[in-house]
Amino acid sequence: MNNKYPIKQALVTGIVIGVFSITAFSIVDGLNHSKGWGYNPASIRGIIGLVVLVILGAGIYSAMQAVKRGNNGTLTYKQAFLSGLFTGIVTGVITAICGAVYCTLINPGYAAYMVAEGKKALEAQGALTDNAVTALQQQFSTGGQVVQALIGQTVCGAVISAIMSIFTRTKK
Repeated sequence: MNNKYPIKQALVTGIVIGVFSITAFSIVDGLNHSKGWGYNPASIRGIIGLVVLVILGAGIYSAMQAVKRGNNGTLTYKQAFLSGLFTGIVTGVITAICGAVYCTLINPGYAAYMVAEGKKALEAQGALTDNAVTALQQQFSTGGQVVQALIGQTVCGAVISAIMSIFTRTKK
């Protein structure tokens, strides 16, 4: 078994996801405000998160294929899964770093903005409570963003890898 990890594919996937997430959110949220679309920024963030899963899946597939090429066309389920998991972990770390940079340097008002918008949505639903505000503050804090990116990309990477490995492994 070749223990070479698909570092290049993992780094590229992480960088693409990190840059895409920041850029897409900034552009779509800016258009949302300037065009008066009225979408909640948390919904925009969620939709971008779904697109990110497609990018993560493509990166994981690329990583699996790189390991397969490195093993003369053979790929076990374990190799496929571990290459995908590795890609998910590296992507999570890079995305967490990008999130921290965004929240602290690029848009330091991000947390306050998202909490304020969340309060508006909760108030419109009649669900604005002190506990709900505290949860919003935790969710949109820089630390919250870092943890969500790290855990989210790793867990989603593991799930995507577990499923994709069934189809990409070499059948005997």
